[in-house]
Amino acid sequence: MNTVTFKCKRSGNTVSFTKEGDIDSMRKHEGYEEVKDAETPKTIEAEPQQAPTQEVLKKRSGKPPKVPSFLQD
Repeated sequence: MNTVTFKCKRSGNTVSFTKEGDIDSMRKHEGYEEVKDAETPKTIEAEPQQAPTQEVLKKRSGKPPKVPSFLQD
């Protein structure tokens, strides 16, 4: 399948299309520019995500939550 990627000139976000009608209309759109193959950015899906460690899960920043007086022992 032919996939073409376009970049928003204002925000820098990218979108990809495979249907010829969508590709043709995006090429005419003033707010987007076509991204060439060498410029194609990595997708977020391609980057592996690491699970947070136990130390990160235990560590909390800020004040502890305030418990109303009627719920206290």
